[in-house]
Amino acid sequence: MEKRSDYKTALLIEAAIHEAEEERRSPARALAALGVPFEVTMRVLTRPDERRHIVPPPRSPGAQG
Repeated sequence: MEKRSDYKTALLIEAAIHEAEEERRSPARALAALGVPFEVTMRVLTRPDERRHIVPPPRSPGAQG
């Protein structure tokens, strides 16, 4: 995976983690399948507060705002 620190990449990683969790799969394997380096995967999954771009949780359907 190309080294990028932009918001689009953060969204892609967040989507992969969310999808894997919904399907009861390993988020680490999902990120590996995208080509995310192991070191990045470990940082993202074990130290989420150190992420460059914090992605807000998805809004629930029907939420106002």
